[in-house]
Amino acid sequence: MLPALLLRNARGNPAPLARLFSSSPSPSSSPVPCVNHNDQFFRTNDGVQLRFTDSGGDGPPLVLLHGWTANGRWFDKNTPFLSENGLRVVTLDYRGMGDSEKPGHGTRVSRISKDVKELLDYLALQKATLIGTSMGFTVISLYYEMFQKHRLAGVGFVDQTAAQFMKPGWEYGSPGNCAREMVIDLQAELKYNPSNFARAVATGGFGVTPPTEEEYKWFSREFMKCDLEFCGRLMEDHANLDMRDLIPHMKLPVLNFLGGSTKCHNFDGMAYIGEHAPNALNVTYDSFGHWLYWEDADRFNKHVLEFVNYVHKYDGDDELGPPMEQLGYLQDIV
Repeated sequence: MLPALLLRNARGNPAPLARLFSSSPSPSSSPVPCVNHNDQFFRTNDGVQLRFTDSGGDGPPLVLLHGWTANGRWFDKNTPFLSENGLRVVTLDYRGMGDSEKPGHGTRVSRISKDVKELLDYLALQKATLIGTSMGFTVISLYYEMFQKHRLAGVGFVDQTAAQFMKPGWEYGSPGNCAREMVIDLQAELKYNPSNFARAVATGGFGVTPPTEEEYKWFSREFMKCDLEFCGRLMEDHANLDMRDLIPHMKLPVLNFLGGSTKCHNFDGMAYIGEHAPNALNVTYDSFGHWLYWEDADRFNKHVLEFVNYVHKYDGDDELGPPMEQLGYLQDIV
């Protein structure tokens, strides 16, 4: 059985299976980059060793936080440009994923948020921007709930709904992963059919243009680094969380990226974040999907660079930070 979470598009309509699971993907302009990583490690307060990268320097700090079953290498199309243009860029592999330790415990998003806080403290970052993709939205949201603006200047989110589970009054969750029964199906796929699941995850990450075979292989290899049983339990926590009560209290600049052709979430559920945070801007990538930062990396990199520099240089006294409406032109940067 193919994972149900990938079978609908951003507007909640069924996505054509032929497009989702084509055995002969169309050519893509997104080859897999070759990036030399300066792998580093630190140990959390509960003794777990986590991999991170740090470009160094004294530029405005940016911490890129990946999604579920991913790792910091998902940003290989972003880190070179952003660091070469003056930012101090940090990535992290969450516990249980990538080349970080697989401890088998800490299967709550709040623990990962605490890991992020410990990394920022370890590196002594000041006025950092956190950008989280997919589950990274939840990681950052819980970070803010627990630690407020500790070491932060601004945050960015990529392609995540405010609440995944459907419930009375909320129809904008993740169409194929909107109930506990669907999470149970997902956990079974991870256990019994991981290779097919990995390929489906790669397909679901893209918008109109599917991944190349090279990209399928790359993403599948990185996916298989995960402790999949751990990730299944982590999804059980993540999918159950609802951030709608917190979003209006996020008193800092928020840049919210939406994949106009995403297969993973309801578009209105994602737009809700930028519409209800007090100082936020929604930016839509019409033809791109859940991994828009990989698919349209050039545009994403320019948007992020502009945003990080804008919030970092602010020295005013407005508790919300610099007004995001002044960055309304970002939509026109291509």
